Amino acid sequence: MAITTYAELQVAAANWLVRADLTVRIPEFIALAEARLNRVLRARLAESEAALAATPGQRTILLPAGFAEPLALWIIEGGVREPLRFVEPSLTDASSLTGRPRSWSIDGANLAFERPCDQAYGFVLRMLTKFVLSDAAPTNALLSDYPDAYLFATLCEAGPFLRDDPLTQAYEERLTRAIDEINTKDARARAARTLVTDTPRHLRADFDITRGT
Repeated sequence: MAITTYAELQVAAANWLVRADLTVRIPEFIALAEARLNRVLRARLAESEAALAATPGQRTILLPAGFAEPLALWIIEGGVREPLRFVEPSLTDASSLTGRPRSWSIDGANLAFERPCDQAYGFVLRMLTKFVLSDAAPTNALLSDYPDAYLFATLCEAGPFLRDDPLTQAYEERLTRAIDEINTKDARARAARTLVTDTPRHLRADFDITRGT
């Protein structure tokens, strides 16, 4: 069967477990699986951008729902995006003077600047988002592209209830393989590539002639 939604993932997990007593625990297994996947995956499909707005006189903005890790922040002025410098929270030299922010950090559940904003600046935050399925959010990019990772991560979390070490190990191996393949594919996509073209022989010959070689 296809596994494209939260409900279909629950059905697939129940089919693999073949344990009626574990059916009610499957949402719990999925939540634990997502916690694990969110720790080990930094795939591009988890990246997203969120528009934020500053409140004049404040130096923090509440992070968007689903935020997992920051990647970049731009300030918007005149329709132009300008990157701001990230600073570790411990190195932030906070000022009480309002103005245009020049640097930013993450402070708990907030995005924090080195000074209060003097106006309602707009920002774009590029971030990694958490993979979280629910009845209200029945699918996401990871489930759409890699349903096997979701399924085997879920089955691994059912391992303690199965009391079948060889089967649990088989699920772990399938999950490890899926994660490795996701990370490898993502690394290939991120790698800089140079398009190489071959110059036709007759053009190379002409070039050599003009150089007198």
